[in-house]
Amino acid sequence: MKQTMTASERLAKIENFFFKGQGLSRACKLSGEERKSYVFAQVERLLATEHGSSPLAVWLSDQFWTADAGREMMYENDPLFSKEGKKSLTDKETARLELILEIAGLCHDIGLYQQFDLKQVLGFRNKWWVSNKRLVEWLKTTEYEHMAMCVAYIMRKQAIDVFFDTYYMPAQDEMAEIFSSEFHELLRNPNDTKIPPRAYVDILLETMFLIERHWQRGRRRKLSPEVVILHDEIYGLIPLQFSSFVLQAAQTLYDYMNNEMFGLGVSKPRMNSFADKVREVRTEFLAEGWITDDSLSFGYLMAHAERCCQGHWHKEDFVL
Repeated sequence: MKQTMTASERLAKIENFFFKGQGLSRACKLSGEERKSYVFAQVERLLATEHGSSPLAVWLSDQFWTADAGREMMYENDPLFSKEGKKSLTDKETARLELILEIAGLCHDIGLYQQFDLKQVLGFRNKWWVSNKRLVEWLKTTEYEHMAMCVAYIMRKQAIDVFFDTYYMPAQDEMAEIFSSEFHELLRNPNDTKIPPRAYVDILLETMFLIERHWQRGRRRKLSPEVVILHDEIYGLIPLQFSSFVLQAAQTLYDYMNNEMFGLGVSKPRMNSFADKVREVRTEFLAEGWITDDSLSFGYLMAHAERCCQGHWHKEDFVL
């Protein structure tokens, strides 16, 4: 951007490129739900419009902010935000700029998959989880399908982070490797998928509900969080139901880890003993082919044992 460009010229350039024919001047007079509807419609349009390798929404965001969370503004050399530039704008130009910034701010958060205040933007409680019924209902029914797709992806990112932080590796991998048999592809971020927005949201929510219901089912059965996680590690994925024989194996491993390993430090003899215990448990409780030494499940269990040795143990009141 040239420093010689005036604030009015800079604003006109943005308006012409991003909002030509969109009734921006009239929209400045809107308030309340009408203004919100206009903002959402513009964000939806910009998200649905490709610009190079990313949506036009991201390009609008880039006019004002870095790609970081928190909307760090790029003031340098922008006449719109210099003291002289602000003073030179008319009241109508200032009103249009304020509306553009409102739209661009939501483009930044949604287009770059950053969490935002759900209460402020959508009017729901600020909980990024499928237990937020109003959020789920909005995702399934809103006319702003590209917005919903991006919001669902933000939920996915949040879930993966939570499962990673809580060492629930089967759930983390389940969320990270969602595959659509209908569309024959993994769910990537909304900008890199051919799956239609509505279908994308449904597939992602289905996986999140699978994990949530499974976890809640374990809590209703008063299973220890560690036993639930061990059960799923033995499976190597999130199953639809709890298996009685896998639960027996999980409880046996839990008892061994709790009594023989917890907080004692990682050592080769201790880890070798645990590996032998896993082999013993699979022989006693499981069918042939379960948790072979080279399987993902075996790796899950060994990593779990290391955390146990280091003193990391989920408490009985632990909730996701």
